[in-house]
Amino acid sequence: MPRLFGMVLRWCLLPLLFLLAEAMASELFRASRAQGLGVASALHPLALWFAAGPAFRLLFGALMRRLGRDDPLEFIDTLEHELTHALMGYATFCPPVSLSASLKAGGEVELKGSNPLAALAPYFLPLWCLLALALGLVVKAGMQATWNHILFFLLGWFCYRLFREYRWRQTDLHVYGFAFSTFCVFILLMLSLGLVLGVRGLLSWHWLWAAAIHAWHALPLAWTWGTSHLGGSAGPEHGPLP
Repeated sequence: MPRLFGMVLRWCLLPLLFLLAEAMASELFRASRAQGLGVASALHPLALWFAAGPAFRLLFGALMRRLGRDDPLEFIDTLEHELTHALMGYATFCPPVSLSASLKAGGEVELKGSNPLAALAPYFLPLWCLLALALGLVVKAGMQATWNHILFFLLGWFCYRLFREYRWRQTDLHVYGFAFSTFCVFILLMLSLGLVLGVRGLLSWHWLWAAAIHAWHALPLAWTWGTSHLGGSAGPEHGPLP
């Protein structure tokens, strides 16, 4: 019964998650564009360093295949994946019982318990980037611009891993339902990106408040649309019989 209740609750939450995802994406894009980080700024130095992350991984992987060797960086990806499960498990009171990672066989982590944050952590938590973000707080002032380049390179690296791992066959994404997991990952990704930009002083934190207001104002509009389009027709009305 608890499992059935959880499944029904997750399905009921999907419309709310959709509204929140749309609001956060809209406000983050608007705030980023105002700071000169929008799509139109594709030649911005930070955008180029971001693109360098996946470009490096693709070229390095091609080189390793050309040499007939395994890509050693795939082990780094596997380690990050499993560590994020474990660390989020600790943070949400579901500590890991065992953890393994290997280059060819992949990895596995067993948690004492389960929750959506721990299950989905590898898909929204750029661990290496967040570690670099923390180190950036103590880096000398003269190195801050270079540190931004490193951070965006690592963000691009994370996106490379995300695109490789986020697929239908990934069991992590089916533990709480693929649709529910996808909306949760998208929302938490927006938060992670906003955190990186906010800590580095590249984005105002005001976008979070704006996203909350955006989602709140969208609720009655979505309710009105849903009741008028999905509520069904009551059928033709008949007047009183003569």
